[in-house]
Amino acid sequence: MQPFYQGKIDNFCAMYAVLNALQVLFSIGPHQARRIFNRALYAQAADPDMFGKILEHRTDYVSLVDFMLEDVRRHEFPGLCVSAPFAPDASCDQVWEALRSCARPPMPLVSIFRFLRIAPPSERPYVDHWTVGHYMDMEGLHFLDCSLEAGALFCLPYAKLTDPWRPLSREYVVIPPESVRILSVSRAVGLPV
Repeated sequence: MQPFYQGKIDNFCAMYAVLNALQVLFSIGPHQARRIFNRALYAQAADPDMFGKILEHRTDYVSLVDFMLEDVRRHEFPGLCVSAPFAPDASCDQVWEALRSCARPPMPLVSIFRFLRIAPPSERPYVDHWTVGHYMDMEGLHFLDCSLEAGALFCLPYAKLTDPWRPLSREYVVIPPESVRILSVSRAVGLPV
């Protein structure tokens, strides 16, 4: 028997992706992360229909990510800059290049995105997950990820990435371009002391 762990039965990976990205940019700790997490949940609970979609994984979580980023910018980090650079029709090559650029030292940029893991012959994802692009090496793009699943994807090799209209004959990954968020800190404001 395996114990349940955080993330096994909830659908909050998008929220954890935001918190992990804020940890990279602003070195937030657990207490501050909990405050941000709770504030977002309270706000979402005010709309029972949307909250039900979040709890039951009936959303892509893009609006939740955007809400959290705007809330954090407004309340805690006014220097946070957020870019949503892609329309849904952007190619996986364009997305990869942006994620690669964010993962170069000294990490002035951080990426948050959703990915779908698909195993043919099925065309439906068996994993729908949000993560943070952390660093890039010869293996691929490594994630700063909240998952504890034994078979979780923690590094995405370029060869596994494809566009949704061009499925591969082996397991592959699709990153919906419209989910990508690029975070940075305004130089005028700088990092908090």
